[in-house]
Amino acid sequence: MAEQTESDIRLQFLERLKSITHQIHSAENLDEILIHLKDSIASLFDADRITIYAVDKNKREIFSKYMAGDNSYEIRVPIDKLSVAGYVASTGAQISVNDAYNDIELLAIYPDLKFDKSWDKKTGYRTKQVLAQPLMYEKYLLGVIQIINKKGGGSFSPMDRSALQEITDVLGLAFYNHQKRSVKYKSRFDFLIRQNVISKADLEKAMEEARARKWELADVLMKVYNIQKQMIGRSLSAYYNLRFIDYDDSYTPPLELLDQLRMKNPFKFMEANGWSPYKMEKDKMLIICEDPTDQNKVSDLQRIVKNGKFELAVGMRSDILRVIAKLSGKSVTSGGDFDAVLADIEEDSDITEAEFDDTGMSVSESDSGIVKLANQIIIDAYNKGVSDIHVETYPGKQNTIIRIRIDGVCQEYKQIPANWKKALMARIKIMSNLNIAERRLPQDGKIQLKLGPSKTIELRVATVPTYGGNEDAVMRILAASEPIPLDKMNLSKRNEDAFKQQVKTPYGIILVVGPTGSGKTTTLHSALGYINTPERKIWTAEDPIEITQNGLRQVQMHPAINLTFASALRAFLRADPDVIMIGEMRDEETASMGIEASLTGHLVFSTLHTNSAPETITRLIDLGIDPFNFADALLMVLAQRLVRTLCKDCKEQYKPTIEELDLMAQEYSTEFWPELSATPDTVTMFKPKGCDKCNDTGFRGRTGLHEVLTMDPETKRLVQSRALVDDIRKSAIAAGMRTLKQDGIFKVLKGDTTIEQVRTVCSV
Repeated sequence: MAEQTESDIRLQFLERLKSITHQIHSAENLDEILIHLKDSIASLFDADRITIYAVDKNKREIFSKYMAGDNSYEIRVPIDKLSVAGYVASTGAQISVNDAYNDIELLAIYPDLKFDKSWDKKTGYRTKQVLAQPLMYEKYLLGVIQIINKKGGGSFSPMDRSALQEITDVLGLAFYNHQKRSVKYKSRFDFLIRQNVISKADLEKAMEEARARKWELADVLMKVYNIQKQMIGRSLSAYYNLRFIDYDDSYTPPLELLDQLRMKNPFKFMEANGWSPYKMEKDKMLIICEDPTDQNKVSDLQRIVKNGKFELAVGMRSDILRVIAKLSGKSVTSGGDFDAVLADIEEDSDITEAEFDDTGMSVSESDSGIVKLANQIIIDAYNKGVSDIHVETYPGKQNTIIRIRIDGVCQEYKQIPANWKKALMARIKIMSNLNIAERRLPQDGKIQLKLGPSKTIELRVATVPTYGGNEDAVMRILAASEPIPLDKMNLSKRNEDAFKQQVKTPYGIILVVGPTGSGKTTTLHSALGYINTPERKIWTAEDPIEITQNGLRQVQMHPAINLTFASALRAFLRADPDVIMIGEMRDEETASMGIEASLTGHLVFSTLHTNSAPETITRLIDLGIDPFNFADALLMVLAQRLVRTLCKDCKEQYKPTIEELDLMAQEYSTEFWPELSATPDTVTMFKPKGCDKCNDTGFRGRTGLHEVLTMDPETKRLVQSRALVDDIRKSAIAAGMRTLKQDGIFKVLKGDTTIEQVRTVCSV
């Protein structure tokens, strides 16, 4: 007879696999698979023995069962890297071993991996080949399958390893289905009774109390019977066989959620039916639902969700209402939710597509809908922690786009119909006290929007004329706040020590530099907060005043009445100051007066828009500043950038490769790299993952990168001789300064951010 071809063997395997698959899915329970179907599965691989393990999550073990006479017994193995089966469960990797007694072969897989020979000694059996694979369903570990010894000898082949993957797919699904069927609860809180958290009698009393108070039963259990919310969630999850979503106040709804629904104003409908979209997971919408078994709700969702792809999770009604409030923007005082406002304007507007003529004024700037819309844009942005709102208008019938910037990253938020664009722009101008008739020139203004008796949002507004007779508006939200303590500024030890030393100096000038939005004002106020004592008289000239501090005398600039930085500085010098803070050195007059003030016994703080600390020096000299006076007056320049930080709740650690560290060493400067003590053995780095708290971006918040140049004698000599930027930079680095990128790399190794984020804000 001719030898069987590989395709013949494969065909026979598939036929036998089909039969065994049917047996696996027909098994009444896991015991039947673990004990009685092992031999059938082993025959697929022409193997002597097979062990199938299931996971015991509570004990962090895997276990198998075998028969001895009429009794069944368990084998238990910890989920760790010390045994073959435990290693497979711990790592999720397939293992193929040619000789289980060969310590060198096991060592090559993992240094502490051992094979337990005790079972062989008891039975007189000799284990040689081992092929082991985890049983998974989606991302969940459900068990391990371990095949031992080919009957004909030799190693397990690539075909065996491929076949094992197919059988584990079948077993993984079967284990998952058996786990789902294994525990059935009679009611939503039956789990609490079985876990002895509450008695059946007390649960019935709680139900009566819920009816009497007209409360949710879950609220009664938590508030009256002191049952933790986590246990309530576990009970709901066990009953519905779905994950439980526990609402967190830091939750921010993803912007695209409502765009995925076929309803303009769905909030009342969602409240009445007890469900809400929660987040997007790939192309599926995760929906949190009070009763996921209600088929009417499921039918509604199939109709409402645009692509029809969604997954249900269970949640408490009170939490669902909070999510809806966040989505609708009603978690603070507002005129309604964004989509409802748009719907109201659309109903009131009778313009048709045929009548559209690009006037953009089918509604007026005083229309109640446009007033609500402008307010709602600002309120929604404020609630989401937005720094800037961009209103971008386009010619013709193109929609107006609203973009927002969060943690330094711009993203599209909403689109407004084109025929409302000029009314919206006019409304923003009215709120900013600007000339609504002037559309040809840029204008600057401010908005103060009251949210209540004690809360006001302040915005700085800039309008810019664009192509086609249109205008854009950019609104920066000025979040008035307390100063950040200097110790919380995330300065490196060298930079923090230098900064603290210089800000306590009685006279001289300290500059904080960087582009717009890099946190210069925050840093200045942190420095002022550090030295703000009753013994010091501190005057500040700011435009605008974003941070307030008791003890500071803060003056708002008004260029229209000639109250500028220069005129304020002249006034401060007659007002007995110890410390002066000037918001920005915009011109030669202000810079010269600041230097003069520092040379006459005052400590002066200010900012400048430059890229680095050394460039600041040449920039001021180019403005016309006397280099000798400047060199004597200057104490320090702190350059900074803001970089996105990894979410503390979900960032994942990993070991960097040698190539990755070599590249960072080159960027840091190989000459100074040893000071970081960064080697593959000692360094653990982090990467973004994504969770509910960071809106699945992997990043949450920002931190500063700093470059601190102090005036040592050599640097002072270079300034006086009008040296080049590169020469000043080399001198400062030799004296201990570390560049923005070097500080960024330090914070990458510290676990604050990623090297990719550092590269986006630092060139050198």
